[in-house]
Amino acid sequence: MNKIIRDDVIRIISEELPFEKFYGKTVLISGANGYVPAYFVHTFVALNEYKNANIHIIALCRNKERAESRFSEYLDRDDFEILLQDICERIDIVKNIHIFIHAASPAGIKKRHEDPVNTFLANVKGAENMLELARRNPCEYFLFLSSVDIYGKMNVDDRLREDMLGFLDILDVRNAYSNGKRAAESLCMAFQAKYSIPVFIVRPFQIIGPGPELDDGRLHIDFISQILANRRIVLKSDGTAIRTFMYITDAITAMLLVLLKGTAGEAVNIVDESGEASVKELADMMAGNVADEKVEVSFDYGQRNNIEVTRALSVVTGDSSKLKKMGFQCRYSVVNGSARMMKYYGIKVKEL
Repeated sequence: MNKIIRDDVIRIISEELPFEKFYGKTVLISGANGYVPAYFVHTFVALNEYKNANIHIIALCRNKERAESRFSEYLDRDDFEILLQDICERIDIVKNIHIFIHAASPAGIKKRHEDPVNTFLANVKGAENMLELARRNPCEYFLFLSSVDIYGKMNVDDRLREDMLGFLDILDVRNAYSNGKRAAESLCMAFQAKYSIPVFIVRPFQIIGPGPELDDGRLHIDFISQILANRRIVLKSDGTAIRTFMYITDAITAMLLVLLKGTAGEAVNIVDESGEASVKELADMMAGNVADEKVEVSFDYGQRNNIEVTRALSVVTGDSSKLKKMGFQCRYSVVNGSARMMKYYGIKVKEL
């Protein structure tokens, strides 16, 4: 395993969480090829290695080659297996599953917009198939990874609370992802009400960390791609839009905290106010992380009319009150988290 990822998961399992609730259980993680759900796989494997947790891990993936590459070190393990299938199809597993982590969803902005039908169905039909499987099993925890995108457009720039909801045009196909996540949350609550499935919903904001492909389309990955290719970062906007970033180790810890100490039937933001930064500030941080050479941050005014730029909200920040009431503390600053991510991709960074 890459040293950065191994150090990350060791930090996660070192947190003071009641991990023993998972011991001896079987966990199914959908969308396991994604960089965030893959960290759940790594974490459960680490619990087995370092704490003798005796957890059986099932990684549901659609792409065999990618799965065998990402989890190559686990292929011969008795406590790990890959389940190859499309999340939009019925899931049939002949064994008791106790923990469900539903994270299957089209990754990256490009993929979402290229196929809005699959984007919507992967979120809604995928949730239905996982919930139906949970209904047929001794489900103790069902974690649904929703998204900050469910909030839509607000009339104010306040930090988003879980009880707030803005406008989303249901007729705009570019909202297929956001509307799919909203519908999936509703479906989760319907299954909990009818079948008593203990559902925990998390709404992650911007998660930075190792794993995405360099053409993924996410802001921070685009910056890394530009640094690797040209040793510069070119912004397509004026850089004033504000987002909230969290390093993946903190994000996984926060989601496990919600699962182990939260209340079923609630949604919780996965966010920390200390991670707020403008696009320009993030670019400057990442440029400043680079060792031994200067990385220039500039603007390309010719790309200001790019649809992703013109439609971007000026402020997308979240309220972390619920998470902090559970005792969550962020361990990594945006500077430190982005440096770890950059180092993973082979960029020489300054010691922080």
